[in-house]
Amino acid sequence: IITSGHRPEPINTQLAGAPGSEHTYSQPDKGAVDFLLDGVGIYKLQNWCDEHWPYSIGFGAPKGFVHLGMRPDLLHRRWNY
Repeated sequence: IITSGHRPEPINTQLAGAPGSEHTYSQPDKGAVDFLLDGVGIYKLQNWCDEHWPYSIGFGAPKGFVHLGMRPDLLHRRWNY
């Protein structure tokens, strides 16, 4: 279940998204998605992504989602929401 995907900068600002958010990128090798999987525990999903995803992860499990970003300059970057 995708809770947030690409959003143009004006919408990102309206949603109080971070300036320069990965969600504002729309190139093939840059962007972000916030999501969850129905039937899979959010912390289990977040931990799996942490072990397998080489790009950025926002640990949003306490808020009900996982953020996966893809930018070559943000390899293995992690943060908490």
